[in-house]
Amino acid sequence: MRTDFKEYLEKKKAQKAIDKVAKKYKDKKVVLYGAGFFASDLLRNYDLSKLNIIAVADMKFQDDTEGDYYGYKKVGPYDLLEMDFDLLLITTWDDEPVKDFFADDLFEGEEVNFKVQTLIRMNLWDYIKQIIAS
Repeated sequence: MRTDFKEYLEKKKAQKAIDKVAKKYKDKKVVLYGAGFFASDLLRNYDLSKLNIIAVADMKFQDDTEGDYYGYKKVGPYDLLEMDFDLLLITTWDDEPVKDFFADDLFEGEEVNFKVQTLIRMNLWDYIKQIIAS
């Protein structure tokens, strides 16, 4: 079943968060990490044009980089190690598994010269509601 994050993103004032990140990282190269339903709802319903997005990375793109994702270049996570960018912006509902993947696998022992930030962070109450709904 597909989860619709539109109402959640409205409550979280997603456009305000996007604009804040865009202002902070003006003229910096941004890669979005996450291409699931959450990212899809972000890309369909919000203006990310002020972000200099050069690609969207996701595990499902590791072996399938043909075409694009909402107009952006698709890359696999391991391709990130060869790319030049300034911000890796996490666009998933729950960022903890992504951060664990970065720390324990993808960037373990690697020296990186970019920042990692979550665009819309799930708070404790959101997490509890997710567990209850499961």
